[in-house]
Amino acid sequence: MDEDRRDPETGQYTPDFTDDELLQALEEREPAGTVELADVFNCSQPGAYQRLTQLEEEGLVESKLVGGTKVWMLK
Repeated sequence: MDEDRRDPETGQYTPDFTDDELLQALEEREPAGTVELADVFNCSQPGAYQRLTQLEEEGLVESKLVGGTKVWMLK
């Protein structure tokens, strides 16, 4: 990752896309897999999974396993 995207105080990276953009992409494709959403934003699958899991904990999305693949939907 690019060092200029790292917050000097917290060490956290600034995401390339907002949660609202992620939710919009999900709405347009739901149900959508993690890899599909990662491809939309050209980010890693673990990065997309982490963001989606956070949104699930916040009650904004939900997930379920379909044929061994986790898919995401708006709540």
